[in-house]
Amino acid sequence: MRKSIVFIGLIALFQSCLAETPETYLLKTHSLPSDLNFMPTLGNGHVGYTIFGDAIFMNGVYNGAGGNSKRARIPNWINISTEACDRFGCATDSDVVNGTSYEMNLRDGYFRVVTTYRGLGISVEQRTYPHKYYNRALVYEVVANRLAGRNSRINSPKFLRLTQFAGNFSDAFDFVVVNNGSSASGNYRTLRGQTKVVENEQFQPDPQEIFVLFSESLEQPLELQWPTWQDQLSHRVIIAIDRDESVTRKELQDVLQLSSDNLLQKHSQSWNSFWDDEFSIEIKGDALELSQIVNAGIFYIVSSLPSLETNQKNELFYGLSPTGLGRGNLEADYQGHNFWDTEIWMLPIVSLFGLDYAKEVLGYRSRKLEAAKYHANATGYKGARFPWESAYTGTEVTNPCCPEVAEQEIHISPDISFALQKFFAQSNDSEWTCGTAWPITADVADFLVSRATCDDSTKTCHLLNVMGPDEDHPNVNDNVYTNAVSKIALNFAEWLAKHCGNASTERLEKWREVSDGLVILRDESLNYHPEYAGYVRDTIIKQADTILLGYPLNFDKSSTHINDLRFYANVTRESGPAMTWSMFAANYLRNLQLTLANEYFERGYKSYVRPEFKVWSETPIGYDGSANFLTGIGGFLQALIFGYGGLDFGRTDDDQFLMFFGISLTPPNVEEVFINSIPYGQHAKCTLRFKSRHSEISCYDRIGKGFKMAQGQKRTILGRSFNLTRQNEDPPIEISFLR
Repeated sequence: MRKSIVFIGLIALFQSCLAETPETYLLKTHSLPSDLNFMPTLGNGHVGYTIFGDAIFMNGVYNGAGGNSKRARIPNWINISTEACDRFGCATDSDVVNGTSYEMNLRDGYFRVVTTYRGLGISVEQRTYPHKYYNRALVYEVVANRLAGRNSRINSPKFLRLTQFAGNFSDAFDFVVVNNGSSASGNYRTLRGQTKVVENEQFQPDPQEIFVLFSESLEQPLELQWPTWQDQLSHRVIIAIDRDESVTRKELQDVLQLSSDNLLQKHSQSWNSFWDDEFSIEIKGDALELSQIVNAGIFYIVSSLPSLETNQKNELFYGLSPTGLGRGNLEADYQGHNFWDTEIWMLPIVSLFGLDYAKEVLGYRSRKLEAAKYHANATGYKGARFPWESAYTGTEVTNPCCPEVAEQEIHISPDISFALQKFFAQSNDSEWTCGTAWPITADVADFLVSRATCDDSTKTCHLLNVMGPDEDHPNVNDNVYTNAVSKIALNFAEWLAKHCGNASTERLEKWREVSDGLVILRDESLNYHPEYAGYVRDTIIKQADTILLGYPLNFDKSSTHINDLRFYANVTRESGPAMTWSMFAANYLRNLQLTLANEYFERGYKSYVRPEFKVWSETPIGYDGSANFLTGIGGFLQALIFGYGGLDFGRTDDDQFLMFFGISLTPPNVEEVFINSIPYGQHAKCTLRFKSRHSEISCYDRIGKGFKMAQGQKRTILGRSFNLTRQNEDPPIEISFLR
């Protein structure tokens, strides 16, 4: 059998089920990507792995000190493949009819391989998935069926050979066998693994420990006899992983009590519930591939988030890294660390999936606030300085290759404050905001005050020796993005202090002084924002930086911003990351430059998405870059929803926190986009349907007092539910809650 066929195994889905899966949710190919890094990554927020990969990763489990910390690789024991054999030997390529089908079912949340063998007269289906409800469990199943036709070999005895391709031993764990297991009920093979190196002794005194339990051992290939009178043969292997042995054991026992069909059904129901009740996007028009890319992008992000309903209580969540939970032990995976990518690129989309998902993500920052304070103090500042890269402990873990990045990319702290402000505008949750967001924003504001250099005589303040999003230019002064997002963070901290009633007058005055004094560079003659002090026009930059003052920051909507788009579009390097072009698209859309917006929107995904399973690359195809790049997916979905859809959540100049609906347009070849189940406030759900000339908005608040609307000079009480149609020539709509 070819290696590409046996590399991993998966189970069968009955044809009737497959037929019900819409094309927009089914990714199917007969040829694998030339680079197997671009196979789908599956996960459930607790564990994840990449199809055909050699690693399983677990939420929050890292190994290595400081910048050498990376996700701790667990051998991929669920990477199993099945060969079909008889007494004449095992199947070969010549026995395969119409090739092997590799299928990613996004709606039901599993990957499968289907192979039909002419010579043996059988078909073999294999499926794998991390269970979304029983989220400590990884599942492999195989089903073999006899074909209706017969040939000379059909009556010969047959067997299936299951082989595990787990990869090499892990260099991150010391594994010991706790129990070899046996055929006795409940006697499972059990391994205990302990990481070898702690990340930071002050915040992690002991190594991490995990337990891995197997429904059966596959240390040696398993041969399943298949009597000639039996039409179908099926088998499954379950692996359970957790920090707590009793939790792991219960999960495995609970799973094994279910039949294969019921186990799959519970998993698929969980995924179907997400698509039907939590979030989905429907695209109408000649846009099948775009629909598949959208659905795949949503699926890959959700796969790294905790399931909200599980068999046993979730562990604490340790954040979203750029390439997701199923990757992380390589530098190309950014070692599974958390960056500004989480708050600026992914969180606006995660918040649409559900506010509880967003709270899981932001909860990581809250729990690591003490580590951020430690980091500020250790680097000579006050308040809380969130590190550029963080992992298990929340301390700085930037790769030793790049110390200047850790030293100068200070914008991540105000980025987090900005994300908290935007989340408050969407959630309207004062209790959570005062309890969780306020301590973060206050300490970030204190850090910015201590980091700024102010001149009392000119009443100006500067952030010196920094690096903005454009990583090609280190050690610059007054990066315009850094200063702008810092102003927003300081202003939000001041507002929250009054809202939550907890700050001294002296503290507020310092925040206001630095906020008012921070310099926002602007070239008067050319009417654009230089990226930093001393920037020479036409200097090539890496990625979106200054243009972010428009969307997402909503800091500058003037003609200066329009010129920024024009100037920086011509100097951003071709090999830049995907989300750069998505941000150009979103900003051009807000300035009603549809031709340019369409050009950049398509540029932002067509060169970055591998065709087989719609897996994203960080850089255009042909350049080296990360796979399963969730950051790029987040930027792309923001351009679709907040750009073309005209939706946004934010704070007005007069301190109103609102949901906005502006002009809506559609991408090329798209007639209509329907976004289901957008959460607004703690109990309301909205839908948005937009076309090229108008949009329709519906919301229902099942508990609150209802909504009010502002549109131009018009003010309207909407009650607890409303349906609005907005023509593009109408003024924008602002929606807020009745108090």
